Amino acid sequence: MPFTQLANIRAYYEIAGTGPRLLAISGTGGDLRKRPNVFDSPLAQHFEILAYDQRGLGQTDRPDIPYTMQDYADDAARLLDAVGWSSALVMGTSFGGMVA
Repeated sequence: MPFTQLANIRAYYEIAGTGPRLLAISGTGGDLRKRPNVFDSPLAQHFEILAYDQRGLGQTDRPDIPYTMQDYADDAARLLDAVGWSSALVMGTSFGGMVA
C-alpha cells in the first residue's frame, strides 16, 4: 500500500496485474479501499494497472485549496514519473476521463 509525494500532496496508489501498462484514473468519489474497483475487473487479467486515489479522495491528501484540472492532470503525470513509467495507456472513468 504505497504512498508517494506528488508536489504538494501525498498520494496513495496501487500497481497490480501483468501486461501492457495502464494508468486508471477514477471518477469522483473514487477510493481504492472500496470494492469492487479496477483491480477486481477483467482488465487486471490483461494489463499492469496503476491506479490511485486522486487529490481529495480516499487516502490521498486533501489540500484546503481550490483544485484545477491542471492540478489533477499534473498529479497523474507526476505519478507516472514517481513509479518510473515513461509511457502507459490511460483510461479515465467519469470525471477521470476529463483528467485523462
